[in-house]
Amino acid sequence: MVLDIPNGMLDPAGYTSAELVLHEPDRDVVRSASLVDGAFDFGRIDPSASVAIEATLRNDSGAAVGYGRTSVAAAFAGGAEIIVPVRRPIAYIAGTVSRDIGDEQTTVLSWTEVPATFSDLSIGASLDGNTQLGAQVVMMIAAGPSLYQVTQATSDPAGVLTGAATVTPVSTADHAIGSPLPAELTGSVLDGAGSDDGGTLAIGTSAQLFAVDAAAGSARALVPGSFARVAILASDTGELTAIAIRDRVPTNGPCAATAELWWAPLGAAGAPAHRIATGGFADLATDRGHAYYVDACTGELGEVTESATRALRTIVGKPTALAVSNGQAYVGLEGQPDTTSLVVASLTSADPPRVLWSEGAAQVLEVIDLPEVQRKLDSTSVVISHLEVGAGGDYVALTTNAHFFAPALIQVRFPEMTIDSEELRVFDAATGGTVQRYRSWCDGFLTIDTGDIEDWACATTPGQATAATAELEHHIQSLAFQFGKK
Repeated sequence: MVLDIPNGMLDPAGYTSAELVLHEPDRDVVRSASLVDGAFDFGRIDPSASVAIEATLRNDSGAAVGYGRTSVAAAFAGGAEIIVPVRRPIAYIAGTVSRDIGDEQTTVLSWTEVPATFSDLSIGASLDGNTQLGAQVVMMIAAGPSLYQVTQATSDPAGVLTGAATVTPVSTADHAIGSPLPAELTGSVLDGAGSDDGGTLAIGTSAQLFAVDAAAGSARALVPGSFARVAILASDTGELTAIAIRDRVPTNGPCAATAELWWAPLGAAGAPAHRIATGGFADLATDRGHAYYVDACTGELGEVTESATRALRTIVGKPTALAVSNGQAYVGLEGQPDTTSLVVASLTSADPPRVLWSEGAAQVLEVIDLPEVQRKLDSTSVVISHLEVGAGGDYVALTTNAHFFAPALIQVRFPEMTIDSEELRVFDAATGGTVQRYRSWCDGFLTIDTGDIEDWACATTPGQATAATAELEHHIQSLAFQFGKK
């Protein structure tokens, strides 16, 4: 068995041990070994006609500094060679920037594209926006050992993505940008997913659900409509299917059971796409040959098949985000007006969900010249925008978007305030401890009256990192983990 690394500057480093999980049809076999003379001795492993493998490289403290898995099950027999690609656990966020270029009486937004930002969890550095990738990136898509960026223009003043979207491969050895694929996508890009073999992408836009063949550079339209959530399901024999939600209802408003769940084979000769069900579907996830959903209206966590949905359990609250890894469902909950939570629920037992994190959204604004003068804002709404599991279940990451409004306080000359903030949070999936907390955006509008205090800034909270300069801030439109699960 070969643990394959890219042989570049982004190779996993500092590992002293490795852990294997061999998924056989009737059991999981777990082995670990220390590094000796550049190799690992896992002892005898019994032959198997079908085994899928996950490999995790760990440092002396046990933290994952590399992770990978096979894309399909293979035979493990004498004389066989199985290659497991392994990459650093890196989380990527990408999006756009909005700036007010109006005067004191008029708000005029100008939107621009910016580079993606990434967090290399194997080195533990705090984010400040300076770890950048690409030039005009609105989405990053991880596909097994491969990585892709999506670029698209923005429009003023609404910031809607417009024009053709282009997909470009990115090296996981050194983050070098390759040549754009010939395929161009129509509609505003909303979500994307990649296959574990790195060769196929499913991308949802406001106009179509697309299948992208990375080797051929071609795109094929599967279903018309607005697709805001997409996941890829792989069968034991390697057939790929896109599971997608059309007409997803915004989760910070009244519940409406009008979202459509679609099943779309990605093979060129596959059966046509078809709708499976209509409901309050908010998010999707796939893992080890199974696809799952959460319904924000019913609280249902269930499984998707080619012809139907099947409820597995009910999650108390309003589930709006989902990621799954090895029998554990990570569910994001929105409790309006201002609370978000992350729970872990077993897919194989009836054990009650475990709360990893729960917090009410709040933002403090301070006077720039007098930081001791502050105003605490409570949010009017907060949503979980993205959720993904990394390093085979060691990490779970989410992004949130919170909206704040505060009326004017004429007694102390505080103006009316409308503020939006966005954050990336990465948690230790076992303990719920915060590994990374990065505020990528905090800005808004002040309705200034005569005599009001004019110059305000967003304050930070303990443990929160922010962009080093305002030029490095951006809205988060996508989250992708190298070898992640969504």
